[in-house]
Amino acid sequence: MATAVAYGVAAVVDDVPQTYKEAMTSSEAAQWLPSMQREIASCEEQATWQLVKRAELPAGTNVLPVKWVFKKKTDENGALTVYKSRITPKGFRQKQGVDYHEVFASTGKYKTLRVMLSLAARRNMRLVQMDVPSAFVRADLEEEVFMEMPPGFEQPGMVCKLLKSLYGLKQSPRNWYKLLSSFIANELGWTACVSDPCLFWRRSASGKLMLLFVFVDDMQAAYEQSDEAEWLATQQQLVARFETKVLGDSRWMLGMRITRDPATRTIQLDQELYVTKALERYGLAQCKHARTPASSSHGAPDDERYDCDGGGGATDAQLYMEKVGTLLYAAISTRPDIGYAVHQLTRHMQAPLRRHMVAADRVLRYLAGTRTLGLRFGSPSTEHSSAQVSAFADADWGGDKVDRKSTTGWIARTEGDVVSWASKKQSAVALSTCEAELYAEAAAMQETQWLRGLLQELGLSDGSPALIYGDNQSAIAVTQNGVRSERTKHIDIRFHFVTDMVERGSAQLQWVPTQQQQADILTKALGEQQFVELRNKLMA
Repeated sequence: MATAVAYGVAAVVDDVPQTYKEAMTSSEAAQWLPSMQREIASCEEQATWQLVKRAELPAGTNVLPVKWVFKKKTDENGALTVYKSRITPKGFRQKQGVDYHEVFASTGKYKTLRVMLSLAARRNMRLVQMDVPSAFVRADLEEEVFMEMPPGFEQPGMVCKLLKSLYGLKQSPRNWYKLLSSFIANELGWTACVSDPCLFWRRSASGKLMLLFVFVDDMQAAYEQSDEAEWLATQQQLVARFETKVLGDSRWMLGMRITRDPATRTIQLDQELYVTKALERYGLAQCKHARTPASSSHGAPDDERYDCDGGGGATDAQLYMEKVGTLLYAAISTRPDIGYAVHQLTRHMQAPLRRHMVAADRVLRYLAGTRTLGLRFGSPSTEHSSAQVSAFADADWGGDKVDRKSTTGWIARTEGDVVSWASKKQSAVALSTCEAELYAEAAAMQETQWLRGLLQELGLSDGSPALIYGDNQSAIAVTQNGVRSERTKHIDIRFHFVTDMVERGSAQLQWVPTQQQQADILTKALGEQQFVELRNKLMA
């Protein structure tokens, strides 16, 4: 799945050179050369490597090949801001136990960022963003690693012995996170959350909450306006230690636009520019818009009704993977409305048919007409003293026509704001709607417990139970009243988990009519009227 996202994100960026030779023969060579020179100068300034003679290396020494990676950075409006060149050793040539050992590094969760935006909006906290240039090279390298000299800057007979981490090395993300998190915790006195170690928090001198979210080398901070002097002192320490760039009020992160409306105290998170670039990439900039991401009359892409006009034939698997990866990134970032449709598409990554490509194009055509839609956090209401967690959980019993497995859909909220969601095929075949709904409620309950834990760490929860809204009264009766029968006795572990959460007061199940079940949008293809009604409850 991560590979699909990488394919998709790479597919929608501006065209850039793939090699040093391409950069030097392109019409933008005058911009790329200074960019590479700046990267070399930065590496030398950071003492990233030392030159050694190749002839002096022991026989069999693993010398990694290296390449240039080029990128054009843009602002939230798509305007070009900088040409970025990066020296990248080919880490896939590394040998475990020789030039790398541990590689795991914590990476900030998107849902954590959304929780932070929700808190900032409802508490009228200021949001600022920062970036650490050449972040990885600031971390020391423990192993002995050698690489070739960068193309265009070679010296005969010489190779680089790396002293600092570089983008591309397997252990570099881990080394950088260890360095940054240690500084934030030990030098600045912030606390890393157990729920997400990339979210740091502290209480100001006045007792108000301050937050710092880290995603590799990008950072977002939230604090009360009255605590600005205290934040600026922290910010100055980050600048002094890592030469951090202070980018001002948060407007852009990870391809998502952050728009604040002070009048209504709301924050909008959308991907209009990302969607626009995707449509241009796939030749759909002027396409006819689809009203829904999936056809309720055709069903899922597996349905044979997609086979009209030879829809069952093979298609370009590489192109399909790029499209689905592009859609998947939007679906996990800001667009729960396409969650079900994209989940269906991901099932056919290895051997897609033409009908699957048609279905992927339909989602793109839907995005073309709704590209400004996104998540909205906050409201004009007064501040909340505690953060209530809730979730809607639903299941489409036996919805998969091939293996008859059901599809789970859930949407989780904090203080009423949508912060996480999922559409996923259940691992076991449910024998009844009650069983399928119980599996969905269990999945939603796991998410709400994580959210409750995060908010409790921040001191923002009074311990009230998470509210789980389901539309199956039998499933609620099973967990609340201990009703067991021949049809439910086999769902032992899920039953006990849900029942235990209810009995402990960690969760409370409530019934809602099917028409008001917001998670229904993540379990099946809906008709336009019902789809739009549910979408309007989730997005703006």
